[in-house]
Amino acid sequence: MLEVLISIPTLMVCTFLSTFVVAIFLTQHWLTERGSAAAGYWCIAMWVGSAASLLLGLRGIATPELAIGLGNALAALGYALTWAGFRAFDHQRVSLFAILAGVVAWTVSYRFSVTFAADMNLRIMLMSAVVSIYSLAMARDLLRGRRREALPSRWLVAVLLATHAVIYALRIPFAFFTPVPDQLTPSVSPWFAIFALEIFLHTLIVSMGILVLIKERSEFVFRHAARSDALTGVFNRGALIDEVACLLRRRPQQGVLMLFDLDHFKSINDTHGHLAGDKVLQRFTSAVSARLGDEMVFGRFGGEEFALFTPELDLDEAQAFADSLRQDVASLAIGHYGTIISATVSVGLASAALSGGDLDRLLAAADSALYRAKEEGRNRVAIAGTAESLMQVAGRMRELTASGAIAAAS
Repeated sequence: MLEVLISIPTLMVCTFLSTFVVAIFLTQHWLTERGSAAAGYWCIAMWVGSAASLLLGLRGIATPELAIGLGNALAALGYALTWAGFRAFDHQRVSLFAILAGVVAWTVSYRFSVTFAADMNLRIMLMSAVVSIYSLAMARDLLRGRRREALPSRWLVAVLLATHAVIYALRIPFAFFTPVPDQLTPSVSPWFAIFALEIFLHTLIVSMGILVLIKERSEFVFRHAARSDALTGVFNRGALIDEVACLLRRRPQQGVLMLFDLDHFKSINDTHGHLAGDKVLQRFTSAVSARLGDEMVFGRFGGEEFALFTPELDLDEAQAFADSLRQDVASLAIGHYGTIISATVSVGLASAALSGGDLDRLLAAADSALYRAKEEGRNRVAIAGTAESLMQVAGRMRELTASGAIAAAS
């Protein structure tokens, strides 16, 4: 009954129209964003997929070599190029061999095996394997990139691709155990009709998913630019404060704040020029960023001052970590037009537990410790002492007392 309701040639034409429309939008995006390799791969994949759907829809009208041979070869190539687009989307290497593997396997089998070309079930098995492998590869690559860039639609598109791979792989046992008779066209096979409907829906949904991912990438880039320091690429002051405040709200008594100040930075600018100063800042941030743990928050506070919040370290561990960073910076040899520039850094530490979990007090305590590190000779780590911490706690108690008195009076 279902095979009567579902017209496979009509589904192929609908698939052609959907991929054709997406191809137009991707072409416009690719022409606008010439540097986007992913958009280029996806753009070509959609045009190739459109041609494949059109040819497959002409089964029974065009010659088998054109409708079946070339149509399936283009379908395999379209999937391969879509996979390449997902690889390029996450800046991964794209293998030409992997792109050509599916289309070569199909072409060789169809052109050089009379048995294969005449047996629709063998053709179904091979194309099912090709499509499933590429779809699983796409899902895997999408999920791998989520740590670097957690776009909201990654999981959804990956699940759709993995589901499609599983469903399409089921065509293999169907073709083996309940083969389509040679005398019949696929339009009278119930299970073939169901899978044809699934591939139409999959093509439509994943095409839309690609467009959504492109949109989310653009929004991510703009948000990142708004929250990043243009010179060093780390968090700017506003983003840094937001991130630390968020961590303190979750765990107000846990974590250590470090304030860094590059020693004699003005002298570097005056002696070697501002370009040299910029290079020192970049090398410093690279050295620190290379040592960051998963939950650490690092950013530029302003000028030559930086801040690092370590939510997982206690004060002793943070002191050891800060001192190792100080040594890393002291060992830098920064080349600038034949001149080697050295740099050192002073560090002030303050504990969230001793400062009551209040960001302003934490900053004040760390700044006091940093001032002391510079006063004591620079290129050293200083911890906010008992006096500084007690000052922060006393200030908090005064505020609580004052707010209590106001509440009582009212």
